[in-house]
Amino acid sequence: MTNQLPDYLLVEDQNTLNEFCQQAQCSSVLALDTEFVRTRTLYSELGLLQAFDGKTLVLIDPLADLDLEPFWQLLTAPNIVKVLHSCHEDLEVFKYYANRLPKPLFDTQIAGQFLFHGKVLGFGAAVLQELGVELDKGEARTNWIKRPLSEKQLSYAANDVKYLLPLYHSLNEKLQAQCLTEYNLAEAKFKVEAKQKEKDLDLLYLDFGNAWQLKPRELEILQSLCSWRLAVAQKKNLALGFVAKDATLFAVAQRRPNDLNSLKNIPGVNPHEIRIHGKAMLACVESAKQTPIEQCPEKVPRLTDYSTYKQGFKQLKQLISKVAEQSGIPIEMLATKKQLNQWIKWHWQLPNATEPDFKTSWRQPLLQKSLDLWGSKFPAQND
Repeated sequence: MTNQLPDYLLVEDQNTLNEFCQQAQCSSVLALDTEFVRTRTLYSELGLLQAFDGKTLVLIDPLADLDLEPFWQLLTAPNIVKVLHSCHEDLEVFKYYANRLPKPLFDTQIAGQFLFHGKVLGFGAAVLQELGVELDKGEARTNWIKRPLSEKQLSYAANDVKYLLPLYHSLNEKLQAQCLTEYNLAEAKFKVEAKQKEKDLDLLYLDFGNAWQLKPRELEILQSLCSWRLAVAQKKNLALGFVAKDATLFAVAQRRPNDLNSLKNIPGVNPHEIRIHGKAMLACVESAKQTPIEQCPEKVPRLTDYSTYKQGFKQLKQLISKVAEQSGIPIEMLATKKQLNQWIKWHWQLPNATEPDFKTSWRQPLLQKSLDLWGSKFPAQND
C-alpha cells in the first residue's frame, strides 16, 4: 500500500498552495507535520509544513513569499480530521504562527497509548510496528530554515506524513474494535483546549518543582525574577535558559542578595548571567522585598508532608484502577500520577491547587463515583 503513495510536491508559489488547500477542503482526513528550529529561541522558527490529504503530498515552504491563510483555514475545518503524531510542539507552532489550533484532532501517539497500555511510541517506532516500514531518521537534525533544502531532506520530511495517514487508518481500526475511539478523540481535544489556555503569569514560580522549599518572601522574589526573565525572553526571542537558568533564579530567591558582590558569591550562578543581568536581578529582589508579606504567595505545600497522603494516594489509585479495568481504558491514560496528585491537592483545598483534569475532561463522568467515595474517606487536611 505504501509503495503506491504519490511523491511530494514542493509548494513555493501561491497558486499551487491555493489549489492544494481547495482540494484538501473536500478531504475527510489530513495528515500534518511541521519542521522547525528551536535551539536558542523562545519561539520555534518554522522551516517547513507537510500535509497529505490522501491524494497529494505537499511540502509547503513558509520562507517563500506565500499567504498561508488558506492553509491555516484547514486547521479548523470541522469536516476534516487533522492527524499528527506527538502534537505538543506542533500545536505551539500553529498557535504562534496561525493563532489557531487543529480541530478535530487525531494524535497517533495518543492513540497508541490507548491501545498499548500507555506505551509512548515515537513516530518511527509506531510506523515500524504498525506498517512494517523502517524510516531513515538521518535528517532529524536538519537546519530547516537554511535554503536550499536537499532532496534527501525533503524526502525525509515527506515521509513524516506519507506514512502518517496509513498509520492513522491502522490505529483507528483497532480503536474502533476496542470501543476506544471516543476517548481517544476526547483526549486529543482536551490537549488542544489546554494549549489554548493562556498561562497564568502570576504563578510562574509554581513551575519550579522545588518551590516548596521557599518561604513566602522568597517565593515573591522568585515570581519577580520569573516575570522579568519571561519579559526579556519575549523581547529578544531567547529561550528562557539563555536569559538565566532556573537554578540561578532559585538560588537568588533563596539567598536574597543585596548587591553585586553578594550576588557573585552565590554558588553556581554563572558570571556571564551576572555580568549581563546582575543589576536587573537585584532590582527584582529589591522590588519583591518591598511587597507586604500578606501579599506574598502562600508557602507551596508538599503532599508528602501530610500524614494521610500516602494511604490516600494508594486508595485513590486502587479505585480508579477498577474503573480502568471495567471500561477497558488503560490506567496510564485514565489517571497519571500527576493527575492523581492534582486531584488530591484540589480536594484538600491546598494553596494554589488548580482545577483538576478529572473535573475538566472526559474523565469526569467515568470517575465521579470513585472520586466521591474517596473524598468521603479523605476529607480536606488541616495538618
